[in-house]
Amino acid sequence: MTKTTLDWEWPFSLADITAGLRRYFEDTSLRVSQIRPKTMPYRRPAIGRVRAMRVEYSTSIGSGTCDLVVKEPRGTTRIGLAGAGRREVGVYRSLTSHLPLPTPTLIAASSIGDWLVLEDVQSVRDPSRWEKEDYIVAIKALTKLHDRFWGLETDLNVFQWLSRPIRADFEVHVAAAAKAIERIVNQAQPEPLAAVPERMQVLAALTMQADQIVTPLLMQPSTLLHGDYWPGNIAVLEDGRQVVYDWQLTGVGPGVMDLLVFVNKSSWWFDKLPLSHAEIVECYREGMAAGPGVYWEEDEWNLIWDHALMWRFLQEWVDLLAVSPDPLLETRAEQLDHVWLHPVASAVSRRLVFD
Repeated sequence: MTKTTLDWEWPFSLADITAGLRRYFEDTSLRVSQIRPKTMPYRRPAIGRVRAMRVEYSTSIGSGTCDLVVKEPRGTTRIGLAGAGRREVGVYRSLTSHLPLPTPTLIAASSIGDWLVLEDVQSVRDPSRWEKEDYIVAIKALTKLHDRFWGLETDLNVFQWLSRPIRADFEVHVAAAAKAIERIVNQAQPEPLAAVPERMQVLAALTMQADQIVTPLLMQPSTLLHGDYWPGNIAVLEDGRQVVYDWQLTGVGPGVMDLLVFVNKSSWWFDKLPLSHAEIVECYREGMAAGPGVYWEEDEWNLIWDHALMWRFLQEWVDLLAVSPDPLLETRAEQLDHVWLHPVASAVSRRLVFD
């Protein structure tokens, strides 16, 4: 394969991809002859740049092609936290053999996680067209993941690149949210937040009482969290099996946080789900009862759900909303109100004390 530096559009070198494919196919005679960009179906917003490619290669016994995905995570999720790419590479290199669910094969990666090349797993269904059984399979897989690492927070400490949102990373997230609220106040933007005193009061309560928000969550056993588990990060295969990818937000914390992301992100992107919120939660709780034997009384579950909701909004949404232009928020106003703002305001009124 002859390419000049100016022609080369990929973050990896020819040697990187050749070595990775030789390991993947277990054939040291493999040589890469061509790499072409490829259309990526079912693509949704991701952290950083994601591209599909088709690699043409030859070996001592013939030639062939394989489809791969190259990811280039951009920077860090928060100043002071491990980069998203570093975490994802860490999962593929250190944890996949311990996971109770399938993941794509890692072909090659930068040691610092600024790029990684993965097997391209083709889904037979767009996430927006998932059927009821797809949701059930995904939730059962989530319970198996949480069961495998349930109560193993100390053991997971060996993987220092894992995020710990309500423990070691807590102050970083709260500081980012407080800075975002200051920006909203000073710039009186975005208007859907800045012009509504009740919403600003909710945001202030979240940052000022962040310690109270995480307290019930800290009392729950910790497990390994995917961090962004929802249909958009799961490929459904022909036989109904599922492959889980996009581990850049993986961390350690209470399992309810993964379930909340699954419910809310699905509701954010899809108009109508084949299962209700209550049915998804029931499926998870039944799986946890049958697996590790974990039960929650109704009052306890409602409490930790409210606190997980408040924390996730504080952790991921406050600073995002602060830099979102009014027109964008207006186009998503109904989803924003239904999925986040109204439920969070209700949780704040139930669980926090206003001065």
